[in-house]
Amino acid sequence: MSAALVLGGCGTIRAGDTDASGPSAAELGFKEYAGAVDYPSVTGPHDKGYVAPREGLRQLVPLGNCVLGEGTFANGYRYVNVNWAGSHGCTRLSITPKPGAADESDVPYSMRSGWLGGGLPGAVVVPWGDGSLIGVGATLTRRGPDGEQVRLATLPLTFNSRPEQETADDATVNTAVKVGSLLLIGGGQTVDQVESPYVFASDDAGKTVRRVSLPPIDGRQPSTPVGDFGVNGREVVAFGAAATNAYDFHSTGTIPFWRSADGGAHWTSGHITGTPPGTQVHRVLHVSGRWFAVGGHAKAGAFYDSLPLVLTSRDGNHWTRTDTSPMGTGEITAATVDSAGHPVLVGSAPRPKTNPNTRTVLCSSVWVGNGTTKGWKRGSLGCGEDPPSAAVTLKDGRVLIAGNRDLWLSRSPAARPGHGS
Repeated sequence: MSAALVLGGCGTIRAGDTDASGPSAAELGFKEYAGAVDYPSVTGPHDKGYVAPREGLRQLVPLGNCVLGEGTFANGYRYVNVNWAGSHGCTRLSITPKPGAADESDVPYSMRSGWLGGGLPGAVVVPWGDGSLIGVGATLTRRGPDGEQVRLATLPLTFNSRPEQETADDATVNTAVKVGSLLLIGGGQTVDQVESPYVFASDDAGKTVRRVSLPPIDGRQPSTPVGDFGVNGREVVAFGAAATNAYDFHSTGTIPFWRSADGGAHWTSGHITGTPPGTQVHRVLHVSGRWFAVGGHAKAGAFYDSLPLVLTSRDGNHWTRTDTSPMGTGEITAATVDSAGHPVLVGSAPRPKTNPNTRTVLCSSVWVGNGTTKGWKRGSLGCGEDPPSAAVTLKDGRVLIAGNRDLWLSRSPAARPGHGS
């Protein structure tokens, strides 16, 4: 099955949409807590630290009255696993256990490893409904309600533990979800410098895993990993992380998707043609009887993503790209559904530089939808080097947005509507 993109809607990008001008996120019901997230990097008196894009805080998982944060910590030598614990009221996220200084003064610099990290390991964390959490990485780990951790299955893939070996075989875990009693895991593997998608399933909460066959597209597997799963009952939609023109910025490309009607046991495949330059999909969600696949793409002639991508479908098989020009700029990197059943999207775009040698500053936004393909309300989250990277709806209905330094929390069980874009 293939689907050509149909562009709907109308609108233009307004001047000033690449910075923090326009309505604040406060008008949508969010309060900012600046500096409320423990920074995931070694810092010093004259060094505020640095965390590379897609490192640091990556996921927020509801836990108790707040969340568990999952991500990585730059220990001065490499990135290691780390967790954040939420405070009472969920207005602060603290790294737990606290980073420790490794005394390696008698070890040659090239052999130093720094603090080893801690907490529940994994690239993705899945709540299991019984108070436990399952961390999914090269190895699966269950954290019980009492905090005790038990190692489970190991994924039968080659994970490169030495990033400097760029041509070595490797694998990534990008997404994992609970569908009924089934655990689904998706990502990509690179063998002989050729990348392909994979899906694993577990029928026993991660104790064992089995590979699930993904049907090819046009006779072969696309060279992109599974980027995210979306779930609606027993229906599951998976999207490839990147279109064929995601990195070469060709004028048009294709992106794959898969759909399962039986909880991930069997899949059909398709692809969307006519994708704009730089197309990447980061999140898939189901809201008000409609599927949304969101991410980003590039402006014409640009070599980085700065515009929102929103694909929608009623059945998971036929997709339409909506006109996002009224949404302004910002590659969508995080998404959740609030307690009113509205999609909440978070994204950012680089601010133009006057000096190419300066660090990149990104200006971030939150959009609250109404379940349709139009009517997005936008609020500015400000500009900085560490944009918000994760969003989640808490058990009490509030929406929490967080990055490596700051967090925003909706003041009421549902994000309040404000200025429309």
